[in-house]
Amino acid sequence: MTLKKGDATIDHGVGANVLDSPLMALAFLVEVLARQPDAPPLAAGEIVSTGTLTDAHPVKPGETWSTSFTGLPLPGLALEFA
Repeated sequence: MTLKKGDATIDHGVGANVLDSPLMALAFLVEVLARQPDAPPLAAGEIVSTGTLTDAHPVKPGETWSTSFTGLPLPGLALEFA
């Protein structure tokens, strides 16, 4: 994943940055919940954030940040901060 601020590349990230992969992070969560007697298992439709592929960077109003992916059929995302 490539993270840009405007036209400048700020960071690159890979799935391995999240407990070796986002799927490993999700599996870890499922295992932890299974060991908790009062915790319900994940349900269909629940949204889980497994972490970030890049470091967190400060943003300022008026900036536009975007992501793009290679190797996966995923759309990028662009956000303009007000």
